[in-house]
Amino acid sequence: MPGRGDRTADVIAPDVIGPGVRNRTVLGILLLAHGGPGSLQEVPPFLERLRGGRPPSPELLEQTLAKYRALGGASPLPGLVARIADRLRKVCSFPVHFAMLHWDPLLDEVMPRLTSQEIRRILAICLVPHYSACSVGRYRRRTLEVARECSLAVDFVESWHTLPAYVEGLAQSVLACWREHGWEAAVEVQPKSQNHLVFCAHSLPKAALPPADPYELQLKESAELVAGALGLRPEKWTLAFQNAADSGEGWLGPQVSDLWPELAERGIRRVTLCPLGSVVDQAEILFDLDLTARREAENHGLELARTPLLNDGPALINSLASLVDRWAA
Repeated sequence: MPGRGDRTADVIAPDVIGPGVRNRTVLGILLLAHGGPGSLQEVPPFLERLRGGRPPSPELLEQTLAKYRALGGASPLPGLVARIADRLRKVCSFPVHFAMLHWDPLLDEVMPRLTSQEIRRILAICLVPHYSACSVGRYRRRTLEVARECSLAVDFVESWHTLPAYVEGLAQSVLACWREHGWEAAVEVQPKSQNHLVFCAHSLPKAALPPADPYELQLKESAELVAGALGLRPEKWTLAFQNAADSGEGWLGPQVSDLWPELAERGIRRVTLCPLGSVVDQAEILFDLDLTARREAENHGLELARTPLLNDGPALINSLASLVDRWAA
């Protein structure tokens, strides 16, 4: 059942085509993602595009290059999105395409190609489950702008954070993480348990969020659903954020890094990180959580494990397929 912050049914459909052409010969699916560099050479232009055409400072460029060097020189996101599109294509009867907001294949270039293939209406799904005006809202605005330019009608899914397949996929990823580390029995709902589950998502600046922005509420709803599926009481889990700029002041919190002293003081020894705000491997997860957060946690005597993301596995494909089925019904 949709939660209080659910916007899954909130559809944006520019009146470009008439109802008589709503058939499978003119419909398509478009998956949207952030994008990422495919090599170290692509990092400078990627950052420039990310910054709206402004070149990065030498410090930012070096920090970002160091991050991608630690990850093998490239972002895994573009390749994963391509595989997700391919797998979704096999389970639905519509053509499936993908586009990036900040890197190739660019949204601005992909959408005009769809009209050349006689696609007249698309279902656009951002690979970010939770809506915020300054995250998914940016995808929505740009998608509609380009759609108007190329006379393409768009139905835009703004959020899908309560879908059963998504929630169950997260719960199973937590269980898989516990099994891998031999923590199943230790994570029982006991007052003195030394284990804690931390759900986390990308932080956003509060000043950029409009009144009643549903982002934080939707994250809480997802966390509550997953914790409920795992049978965890409220004191057994926490929702936190990562990647706030500078000190984090004025950003959504608490920050993941702020939790370590408190958890250690409570006698917690093992922490499971579940990045429920991300479904595809990317630098923010592989570097900021797997490397930086792990090092910080260990400095406080904590053992840290991260749940695997859904990536191109059945949980994400089934989630996307359910959105397509609902749209096509």
